[in-house]
Amino acid sequence: MSATRSIAELPSPRGLPLLGNAHQLMRASRVHTRAERWSRRYGSIVRVDIGRRRIVGISDAEEIHRILRERPHAFRRWRDQEIVTREMGMLAGNGAGAAGVFIAEGEEWKRQRRLVITALNTNHLHRYFDVIRTATERLHRRLGEAAADGRVLQITDELTSYTVDVISALAFGHDLNTLERGENELQRHIQRILEMTARRLAMPVPYWRWIKLPADRALQRSLAELRHAQEGFIAQTRERMKARPELFEEPENLLEAMLAAQRADPTFTDEEIIANVGTIITAGEDTTAHTLAWTMWLISSRGDIQQRLAAEADASLGADPFPTDHAAIEGLDYCEAVIRESLRMKTVGPLLTLEPLTDTTICGTRIPAGTRLLLLLREAGLHHGERASEFAPERWLDDGDQEGVPKSLAFGAGPRFCPGRNLAFLEAKTALAMIARNFEVELDDSHGPVSEFFGFTMIPKGLRVRLRERATDRSIAAGAAS
Repeated sequence: MSATRSIAELPSPRGLPLLGNAHQLMRASRVHTRAERWSRRYGSIVRVDIGRRRIVGISDAEEIHRILRERPHAFRRWRDQEIVTREMGMLAGNGAGAAGVFIAEGEEWKRQRRLVITALNTNHLHRYFDVIRTATERLHRRLGEAAADGRVLQITDELTSYTVDVISALAFGHDLNTLERGENELQRHIQRILEMTARRLAMPVPYWRWIKLPADRALQRSLAELRHAQEGFIAQTRERMKARPELFEEPENLLEAMLAAQRADPTFTDEEIIANVGTIITAGEDTTAHTLAWTMWLISSRGDIQQRLAAEADASLGADPFPTDHAAIEGLDYCEAVIRESLRMKTVGPLLTLEPLTDTTICGTRIPAGTRLLLLLREAGLHHGERASEFAPERWLDDGDQEGVPKSLAFGAGPRFCPGRNLAFLEAKTALAMIARNFEVELDDSHGPVSEFFGFTMIPKGLRVRLRERATDRSIAAGAAS
């Protein structure tokens, strides 16, 4: 497509002198819905002005896929994001601010990617499943107690504890067990880091470089505490691997896998390992928990979907109340389809910020190098494919690239697709199968409707559910499974 216009010629929402559209984006928790409304009103490519900065929003699914496939050689994340992340690393004493795979670019990204892919190798996931099974068993007990008491649950909290327990055990080999012990101090530090990262990325001016507010001082303490914990876990893990050399061949958690990779390639530094363990924790905690929470919301009004999920879980799990081995997960095709459809309709990472490395053309518009691009991932998925506005998990049961099926953007595309995709699906499918096997989910909207709150991820604010024990003949289910 030949370029026919410049950025200045793009449609744009009306702004104010000097400020542009900045005043319309002051509520960072709603920035995604504002951008999506502008896209629906002005088209699949729109200009937004924040002071003298220009941002180009894109919601065309095909163009977004092309952009993602051309990373990292043609596009990179906004430089602002890398600067903020490295600053936070330096605050924690992380050398010159080493970046994990999520934020690194160029040759550094290739190097980090190799380290993380080694740790998340699908061959390791079978060994990691015991951690997920233990957390799922605890979640089953907690939900069962709530169902027996008839309590209304803020289910997002329960699911966050579940993912915190899984990811901390997988990343560090350290079982926080927040499902039974309650919130852990380390969990609070991680949550503060997530919230402050989102806050700093949304700020038009990096005020913290000149003045430290109480929230910034609290962030510095949390970064230091997380760093101290990570160093301790590395030291403990090295001692354990020294005593059990077989762990270098068959690691039991992600940190062990990274240290095994470091032994094979000593050029990997401790700073890189710390940065990537931190990345896995921060990226893996909220995303999976909030995807599961949105799934609970979506299926709460669809008894037909809950029944189909339950039938599949009965057949796959037999007499067990939750998956007890990795093989039980492999037959949960409809469960995975439900999660995929939830990711499409309630994408927990609805926005992605990139910039081109060279002049390019997008949607017939000339885009100079360095232009800030805002990719509207959720909006693109909601308007691509047949019956795109419907919650229809069956669309994913065949080839996801067939005619009329939306392209999945939740994990990215191309060389920089999310390396934690398989782990995320394993964790989410295990939890959803357990819930479908044992409970019926009903929305409690007595406190008002559920709303979207955008922080580091898109959170279902005000989500409350009531669970009812599902009447199941376990002997029949066991017979069907056999």
